[in-house]
Amino acid sequence: MSSKNPVRRGAKNPNFPTTNWTLIRKIQQSNGPEAVAAMEEICRRYWYPIYAFHRRHGFVSSDAEDLTQDFFQALVMRETIQAAREEKGRLRAFILNMMREMIAKHLRHRSALKRGGSLVMVSLEKFQAEARYAGEPVEITDPARLFDRAWAERLLAAATERLREDFAKADNLEDFEHLREYLPLGENATPYAEVARKSGIAEGALRLQIHRMRKRFAKHIEAEIAETVSDPEEQKAELAHLMAVMGR
Repeated sequence: MSSKNPVRRGAKNPNFPTTNWTLIRKIQQSNGPEAVAAMEEICRRYWYPIYAFHRRHGFVSSDAEDLTQDFFQALVMRETIQAAREEKGRLRAFILNMMREMIAKHLRHRSALKRGGSLVMVSLEKFQAEARYAGEPVEITDPARLFDRAWAERLLAAATERLREDFAKADNLEDFEHLREYLPLGENATPYAEVARKSGIAEGALRLQIHRMRKRFAKHIEAEIAETVSDPEEQKAELAHLMAVMGR
């Protein structure tokens, strides 16, 4: 299938944050342009973890792509979307349970699952997905573990992009490129003294920059997780789960 360009979103309203549960509610409440944009954003955030889950479950790439599309189409069904309440807690757990139920019921065939007929699905980037899947560790045999790994990588990538935007706003992208290797899970290969010398600052000042960058990165991770849960206790649990998944 060919990929489609995502719908561009406008500026965020600070009083109405676009959390993942907010997007789910938009899909539930309408089938107009806002619902289309919300569905495309949910697809963008979750399509690869869902695709990887189906592939590791034993489905060939074409079936995994179809099942992933079916998952997003099923979200449009009134009885399905109404089950996705904030009181359910973690969106990650909701998605996993929904995928397991769909596979158990052998929902492998396509059907017209559109409310109002105007909600358009986003086509998956099939070849990019399969190329990415080919690089996944073969020792991870549990589909749920692979889903969690892909979920965690997407979350960390989003937090990194938020951090990059911070540096860009400060007109300091060059420092970001120099320092990003010292983020958690970064290569952390270049000695501090070498980077400090190239940057023309004292090593102590460099260490302070890295410390502050890591603190900001941790805040962005917390913000990303907060978009997928419904209370602070679940946020803490998801953060602990993220650290466990990434081996921290």
